[in-house]
Amino acid sequence: MRKFFIGLKLIVLALLLMIRAIDLLGINAFMDDHNVLSGVFNVVVYLLSIELVKSLIIYLYRQRKGLKYPENDNFIFGIRNLFILFYTFGLFFLMLALTKVQFTNFVFSISIVAAALAITLKEFLSDIITSMLMTFSRELEVGDVIKIGEHKGKIVNMSLNKTAILTEDDDMVFLPNTKVYLSDIVNYTKRDIKKTSISFEIGIGIIQDVEEVENLLKNAVAEYKDKIRPDSYNLRILDIKKDYLSFKFQYILYKSDPDLEKSIRKKVIRAIYEFINKSEIPD
Repeated sequence: MRKFFIGLKLIVLALLLMIRAIDLLGINAFMDDHNVLSGVFNVVVYLLSIELVKSLIIYLYRQRKGLKYPENDNFIFGIRNLFILFYTFGLFFLMLALTKVQFTNFVFSISIVAAALAITLKEFLSDIITSMLMTFSRELEVGDVIKIGEHKGKIVNMSLNKTAILTEDDDMVFLPNTKVYLSDIVNYTKRDIKKTSISFEIGIGIIQDVEEVENLLKNAVAEYKDKIRPDSYNLRILDIKKDYLSFKFQYILYKSDPDLEKSIRKKVIRAIYEFINKSEIPD
């Protein structure tokens, strides 16, 4: 189906160019007498050309990488964002053609307010430039699990001015690209060791043996033992307060998987809850 639409765009573009090239039905003279129609025709050819180029680039890239539709990665998002700018330029010139305004006259007429426009659009243009840097780099990619500020989750989309993150609570958070680019980011997917940590607190007097709690948590995630390195389990005491102990349970996954981490976290938290409920606090 993708090949069909690419072929259709190519045929339509070829027909439009052929009509002008062979001067079918004296269309060139007609266009010369009607500047608006000539401008519209040229813009349509331009938009169709860049749409064809974009479709070909993405199609060939998918074939090379083995990506099936609708799978996307940074390069595809970057190409789409780049061509949105090209479309914008095309629509801009279409507007000039329809209003019979010459480009040079238009530029001269807005030169007075150019500084004000630059200030107004500064953040938007900054987000656009940043999106180009991000999508064509490999530091952050769609599917990466990251932590930025108080938000932790998986990158699901990188648009022209926003980055969409699906958090662990299944909330969709949209952050400006400039904020993402300039912030300190923890990329859990890029790190070599896929260590996961679960922090919790238990009241003083409930725990008699820390090793017993560690074994309890190991048993709670036993069904995932083929996905966790067997020698990576570790229960650490982070802090001792007057009324409670702070713990961190850690383990290392063979492969980073946000859904798997969520399932394991749920098992661990429930095991801790059941342990606390069953324990008797001495007087």
